[in-house]
Amino acid sequence: MRSIVMCTTCRFTPEEKMGPDGRTGGETLIAHMREALAARGLATQIETQACLWNCKQHCSAILRDDQRFSYVTGRNQPTREQADAILDWFAAHGETETGEVPFRQWPDLMRGHFIARIPPARP
Repeated sequence: MRSIVMCTTCRFTPEEKMGPDGRTGGETLIAHMREALAARGLATQIETQACLWNCKQHCSAILRDDQRFSYVTGRNQPTREQADAILDWFAAHGETETGEVPFRQWPDLMRGHFIARIPPARP
């Protein structure tokens, strides 16, 4: 199973919890992710979680896969461009056997955003 887990409580900026529309950075990025998925006609599951304990590196998202490496990301901007980059990287991830995407294939907006790589759970 593959999914993207996104933090709902991440700050909008280092200085501001809420954006101009009253949503957190996490809520804003989640909305952009859902719009990007709909525009692509994808059914990727977006799960939400209040606080992923990565507050100093907001906005956070976990790119989760039970068969391949999963990844914790942070420092994602609450923008549509960032949402598209996350989805582009996640698509490349799904095309690999192990979940290891060659760096040259990473979207520019995903470089410098990875915090941890987590191996799949084995029985």
